[in-house]
Amino acid sequence: MPNPLDPLDMLRSARETSAKVQELITKATLPPAQRKALVEGVSRLVLPGEQLQALIDLADAFGPPEAQIAEIQKTLSAQREQLEQMLEDLDRVEAGVERLAQATEQIATLQAPFRKLLEGMQRNDNG
Repeated sequence: MPNPLDPLDMLRSARETSAKVQELITKATLPPAQRKALVEGVSRLVLPGEQLQALIDLADAFGPPEAQIAEIQKTLSAQREQLEQMLEDLDRVEAGVERLAQATEQIATLQAPFRKLLEGMQRNDNG
């Protein structure tokens, strides 16, 4: 059983706790940069003289996610541009299909008299 007053036992216990925390952190679904900062910060928290700087670094790593938000905004802007381009392409295709439908109707209208004529000729040949 570790002696709570022995500095070496305290250090060993702190390192064991740090290792367990690091293991839990690696299983967490944090972004890689934050996961790395958390693992390093927890490791440094057990080192004498490093605690204050480790706390400051951890606070910086988990402060307002300005960089992540800026990246999301950039991604959304790029996706919006892609969608706008896709809408323009869709409008062009839709207009082409509409013109094709109109041309098909015109062809059918032009063919109607010839079809009647051919049907009449066919009836006369069969009859």
